Amino acid sequence: MKRVILFGASGNAGKMIAAELRKRNYELTAVVRSQKKAEELKHITTSFIIAEATNPQALKGICNGFDIVISSLGKSVSPNDKSKPSFREIDFSVNERVLREALNAGVKKFVYLSVFYADKYPDLEYFKTHHDFEESLKRSGIDYSIVRPPAIFCSFVDLMDMAKKGRLITMGKGDKRTNPIYEGDLAKVVVDSIGEHKALIEAGGKEILSRKQINEIIQNGIAPGKKVRTVPMGLIKSSLPVKRVFSRNMYDKMAFFAAVMQHDP
Repeated sequence: MKRVILFGASGNAGKMIAAELRKRNYELTAVVRSQKKAEELKHITTSFIIAEATNPQALKGICNGFDIVISSLGKSVSPNDKSKPSFREIDFSVNERVLREALNAGVKKFVYLSVFYADKYPDLEYFKTHHDFEESLKRSGIDYSIVRPPAIFCSFVDLMDMAKKGRLITMGKGDKRTNPIYEGDLAKVVVDSIGEHKALIEAGGKEILSRKQINEIIQNGIAPGKKVRTVPMGLIKSSLPVKRVFSRNMYDKMAFFAAVMQHDP
């Protein structure tokens, strides 16, 4: 039985990946940052390593004895996420440390949950950090699989809260499309990719919707009496330099949202 260590196990996608691994009888160890997070996963696995991934010392030797590393580590793009570390610190630096530990431990396979279009926006930090780690992983010599979803269902949770309060907005025309994937389906793709060799996998859902359609579906489902407002893209763009002065994290998130609202994946 192959031994898997899963980083980012307590996130929405990570929990589904953990459940899929157990379903397929992999020997799973989940890395979580606290006992509280471990409790949330006890119905899936009882094997945990409690470690703060941003602490380099906490990762020393962490991959020893494992055959496969899966990382769904990443900073949330949610505006409600107030954590201080940047996308560069989490999505690149932490994953880079995990990769080094995997190489030192002789791990055979590294699976990385990245993002769609990671290589298309080198000027945006969110995409650049994912792309930079992808390239580092490719150069490392370890066998890898990189899975790129365009969006996952849980990324729309904030929109549900905004819809409830009547604050849901569409940036620009909202005519650009995407095909978000359910976390459970994404988990199957991730676990399937263990058997692939040096694979780059794009994993979207079956239904393609415009951003405006997604907002309208959410609004009608949560609070049909309220309306989705439209904010001109020019206004969003003009506010970005100000956000950068006061909060680099918020700037990076808003720049990400502005980018995906203007392009079809």
